[in-house]
Amino acid sequence: MNISRESTGELTATIKMEITPDDYQQAVSKNLKDYQRKANIPGFRPGKVPYGMVKKMYGKAVMADEVNKILSDQLAGYMSDEKLDVLGNPLANKEKTKTALFEDGETFEFYFDLGLAPEFKLNLGPELEIENYQIKVDDKMVDGYIEDTRKRNGNYTHPKVAGEADMLSGAATRLAPDGMPAEGAEAKKIFLSLDQIADKAIKENLLALKKEELLVFKPLELFGTTEEASKQLGAPADVLSDADISFSFKLEEVTHIEPADLNAEFFAQVYPGETIETEEDFRERVKKDATASFIGETDKLLFQDITKNLIDTTEMKLPEEFLKRWLYEHDENKMSPEEIEEQFPAFAKSMKWQLIENKVIKEHDLHVTEEEIKGYIRSYMLRQVSQEFVDPEMAKKYDSIVDAFMQNKEQVQKINDQLFDAKLMGLFKEKVTLKPVDISYEDFITMVSSKHNHEHDHEHDHEHEHDHDHGHDHDHDHGH
Repeated sequence: MNISRESTGELTATIKMEITPDDYQQAVSKNLKDYQRKANIPGFRPGKVPYGMVKKMYGKAVMADEVNKILSDQLAGYMSDEKLDVLGNPLANKEKTKTALFEDGETFEFYFDLGLAPEFKLNLGPELEIENYQIKVDDKMVDGYIEDTRKRNGNYTHPKVAGEADMLSGAATRLAPDGMPAEGAEAKKIFLSLDQIADKAIKENLLALKKEELLVFKPLELFGTTEEASKQLGAPADVLSDADISFSFKLEEVTHIEPADLNAEFFAQVYPGETIETEEDFRERVKKDATASFIGETDKLLFQDITKNLIDTTEMKLPEEFLKRWLYEHDENKMSPEEIEEQFPAFAKSMKWQLIENKVIKEHDLHVTEEEIKGYIRSYMLRQVSQEFVDPEMAKKYDSIVDAFMQNKEQVQKINDQLFDAKLMGLFKEKVTLKPVDISYEDFITMVSSKHNHEHDHEHDHEHEHDHDHGHDHDHDHGH
């Protein structure tokens, strides 16, 4: 076996692989003898088929299989030994490679084109300044949190007559044009919060409704949007947008919630183990929780802004023509050259980010261990249980459950990804300069929506996963 490599460009190369009879003949003969022992050919007893006949019938196919096996193993081994950081996969050079005949004593020459990963400098440090948005929790938001908490911990009653803020539950059924239930229509239980009904006429009719009585309604008039109507009624939005579609609602129950009183008993119920005596202290505690609840949303935007900045500021060349060819030859959907040309900028950004991410992983030794995954599962299971009350026997039971959960590869991979992303985010926060920016929740949502639309319009979605393999380095299996 002779393997050589020739540079064909700044980031491209061609590998020549020569396979001689010495490389494959022994294995081919062995396989043909196995065929001879097992062959079942009319006129011959098992194991008595002449070797020459077996070779004539199966020789080329066996030789082809063995040559392909050698080719695959040796190519992978060569790239590993030479530490070649390739993009995509090697592509057969059909112009240089001659058609194989698989004749006795044939020497084969195969050529493969490679796209190589570029060298680049990563600017991940304090000179990278990123705005870190912090959502302000105002009094109105705190009031809303407290009101929701009071309702969740309040007393539930079921009066005969509904009030302005009560909830109605009942069965909704699609009607035919004659006002009778439509053929095949099934009743679906729905819940209506009266304080969220915008149409005054419908709200008045619902308030006047008594148990077991029916109200006919139009989906859009009751729910406001086809999306909400579809969610509540379990029917396609395009069907519910039809102005002639109507439903009946049969009232089954009215639910009234008497919010819990703001007192020390309520504070202890919401925050057990903490000493909160006054409404002012309770509001501060709620404000702290509300602020923390937004960190996930602001961190998501922060991560996107950091990755976008790294992509935009990192100077990096890519073997574009090789990658376009690779996309064309390996794309399952078989995009046309014109479609590949149109979508290539988005693909290049995705590839660029993967190269950056791989470099971060290597330089900072980021990985997730099996014990960290088990610890995550264990802490999730014990979240509602005080650790001091878990005796050794119970701990063993939890460990056996964790071990069983570890067999679910899909769920374990999701946890692995989540923990890795948290480590990557922690590294980013440690390395870059964060500039705190206070913002209201409404303005934050508007800004995120605007950024998303802008990036979508310009095909800047670098987080989209493309089916490529950059040197087998990443694939989100960070050390597990």
